[in-house]
Amino acid sequence: MTITLRKLKDQLEKIKAMGFVKTHRAHDTGIGKTLEDFLDIKENNLCLPDVGDVELKAKRIDSGSMLTVATKSPEPKGINKVLFEKYKYLDKEGKYNLHSTVCGSRKNPQSFKVFFEKDRLVLKNKSNILAYWPVSIFDDVLKAKSDKILLAFAETKGERKTKNEKFHFTEAYLLLKLNINKFKSAVENDKLKIDIRIGVYRSGKNKGKYHDHGTGFRINKRDFLHLFDNFTQII
Repeated sequence: MTITLRKLKDQLEKIKAMGFVKTHRAHDTGIGKTLEDFLDIKENNLCLPDVGDVELKAKRIDSGSMLTVATKSPEPKGINKVLFEKYKYLDKEGKYNLHSTVCGSRKNPQSFKVFFEKDRLVLKNKSNILAYWPVSIFDDVLKAKSDKILLAFAETKGERKTKNEKFHFTEAYLLLKLNINKFKSAVENDKLKIDIRIGVYRSGKNKGKYHDHGTGFRINKRDFLHLFDNFTQII
């Protein structure tokens, strides 16, 4: 789709003024599908005569302006359960949990720390349990069809990834050339953090059984923008 940057800005301003809008797809990809539909784009690629080919992306913003860039449990398969059994603790309700925020510069209360080793991000721990994430899990962020990305941020309400989720698209940026060295530095300097959330079901037929809530890689919105060599706010 070919559109001028000025017209795109006007369309995004109109979408922002709509406030919260219902998702057009009950899935993690609903946010992108909804924005594409409002912009009348059949694919997530734009051609801006004054900029060139641009890939369109949309991301949910959590509380505290935090952005989840990836969600994946570490490998090998099932290793989170091994970590849980080794490092679990009782919470205030007497239930076992392993809620752990992991950084790159220092050990946390569970003595977890992450570091890059070739094409892996490794979880260092005092028990020497092998746990890691392949760097490829960040492909959605690190690899784009174009070196230019139009990224829209949206606040959300309603249950996520369901037909009841709603988005309010509040900001959009034109990003140029992601810098892999800045990305690695973000991990090493604790700007990109890993949230491990494991516990047990609190009710229902699985009450008391192991429950992996997912491991999220989170970064402040502003820090994410600075992973690129250049960025310009559109709205």
